[in-house]
Amino acid sequence: MKKWIYILPFVLAACSPKNNPVQPVTIVSELTQGKVAFYGPYYKGLQQNVVSLDLYSKDITFDSLGYIQGSGTNLYLSDIFLPLTDTVPAEGKYVCDTTGAENTFLPGMDFDGNPTGTYILGIEDSKISTLILCSDSAFSVTRTGDTTDIQFNLISGKKQYLLHYRGVLQYEDRRQHL
Repeated sequence: MKKWIYILPFVLAACSPKNNPVQPVTIVSELTQGKVAFYGPYYKGLQQNVVSLDLYSKDITFDSLGYIQGSGTNLYLSDIFLPLTDTVPAEGKYVCDTTGAENTFLPGMDFDGNPTGTYILGIEDSKISTLILCSDSAFSVTRTGDTTDIQFNLISGKKQYLLHYRGVLQYEDRRQHL
């Protein structure tokens, strides 16, 4: 009987549920910083210009080496396909697909742990806490002067993310000069 008295507390402790609540993913929906990178007609055989969008919420900064600091949200779209006459996304609607047609962008994909296409990063204390790959998504662009306004309707599985960017996009020309 004495053995049971000593063992019982350990058995009960092992059977009791652990109190490790899962923190909900916090995605900041308002993005205020952004960059558009222009790659030109990047893919052989595809007569479209390609740009990327890299957008951040207000509390994200970068250190002197370019590493993300702070907490917030990063939305990245690696391949947006534009007419050869455009170097930034023009006003209008863009849809997610893999055709490379004008006014389309690639869905989120994971290649051995390396995301590409359209994805959202949740950043907590300067570290990536969440990676959300998006597909079946769309966005609309409007402009007033130098200010770009983009409404995103991003889908990941059965979850919808409504993100919004408003600001002046920085521009980088990343064409390969041969």
